[in-house]
Amino acid sequence: MKITIAGAGRVGTHLAKYLSSEHQDITIIDNDPARLSELDASFNLKVVEGDPNAFATMDEAKVSQSDLFIAVTPYSAENIVACATAKAMGAHFAVARVDKYDYIDPKNEKVVKSLGVDTAVFPEYLASQTILSALDHSWANDWYEFCNGEIIMIGVQVSADAPIAGVELNTISPDNGFHISAVRRNHTTIIPRGDFKTQDKDVLYFTTTSDKIRAVREIAGKRELHVSNVILAGGNLISELTARHGARDFHFTIIEKDQARCRVLAQNCPKADIVCGDAGENDVLIEAGFANADAFVALSEGAAGNILACLSAADGGITKTIAEIEREESIPKAESFGIPTIINKQIIASSFIFQLIVDSEQSISKCLTLPDAGVARMTINGGSFLTSAPVRDLKLPVELTFAGMIRNGKGLLVSGNTHFQPGDFVLVFCLDNSLHKVEKLFKK
Repeated sequence: MKITIAGAGRVGTHLAKYLSSEHQDITIIDNDPARLSELDASFNLKVVEGDPNAFATMDEAKVSQSDLFIAVTPYSAENIVACATAKAMGAHFAVARVDKYDYIDPKNEKVVKSLGVDTAVFPEYLASQTILSALDHSWANDWYEFCNGEIIMIGVQVSADAPIAGVELNTISPDNGFHISAVRRNHTTIIPRGDFKTQDKDVLYFTTTSDKIRAVREIAGKRELHVSNVILAGGNLISELTARHGARDFHFTIIEKDQARCRVLAQNCPKADIVCGDAGENDVLIEAGFANADAFVALSEGAAGNILACLSAADGGITKTIAEIEREESIPKAESFGIPTIINKQIIASSFIFQLIVDSEQSISKCLTLPDAGVARMTINGGSFLTSAPVRDLKLPVELTFAGMIRNGKGLLVSGNTHFQPGDFVLVFCLDNSLHKVEKLFKK
């Protein structure tokens, strides 16, 4: 697939990094030669220096031959114009990063498409939806639903007293209704085998179905936490969207230092309480109702400040804390402090875009879930190698595992005895450097 990315900022760089490792034909456009030089030296892609909206730049990048054109500069208007130009030049599908909800509002879909944008990506909105999901499922670190909830993947950190702590996976009965697809340990993702032994503070990624969620929660040693009152420390756009779209289910108090921004928040989030002050000051937290808060979300600028704020909230008795970590390289530091949920809008936006990258013949797409791993979603075709024998006899690469499947609209777990059939929709958890192996499996 030929993919052109306009914009080498954090989202564009993140996309280029992962797409180039998956043997896609990538061209990235930017007017910053330093950024392009670093990408050119580090990844397998082509760089084009110039204005993403200039015809000459578009011609040099061969945008007319693009299967997918992605405009992810920081400016919505420029991205929309770039998409319109790319589509007019012959690009098959165009994606634009936007900064207003109007562009993703379903009622405006026809208008947006008429501008040349097939799909609009709003990273801050996607991040707000991730926060709301984390508040809904407060006992989990991560929560992903596939095929309308038929298959659910839940990331949970193991505590020392959890029933699953210190257990070899081959001792767990398959009748429990879940499969441990991956483990996050010491900032690294592991695809575990039967002799893998869990440890305290591992984050286990369970694949299950909706009727077995309680079993996952109990074996992970977690209890259901009811979240009602939520403090949002920092009044950025993610905070505003979280308060606006979650007002029906939660009561939000937003703490923001800038008075002008507080006035905007008061107007745009009428159901939220706005406290103008520094979330690091005790009297401000008291005014915000810290003593009665069920969850604390740190959305200020800077990873260190958000980590510290979450640690302070945990010391104050708040179990559910969420930190926005802007730079991907800071995520391991946040993980090391045991913060339950970490939000990175670049990874979230990239995940959304990855879902659009589908091989029409093999129906392969990938949605990122972790910095170094993800889930490949595939449909098994007639005559596929994967239908030749039960899973236990397929001699699969150790870097991947079948997390679950959908057959005839019903979510099912995959075991060694599973025998795939044509038309099965399969979820494969794999490390980032092994997606090409997954693709090869589906082409046999």
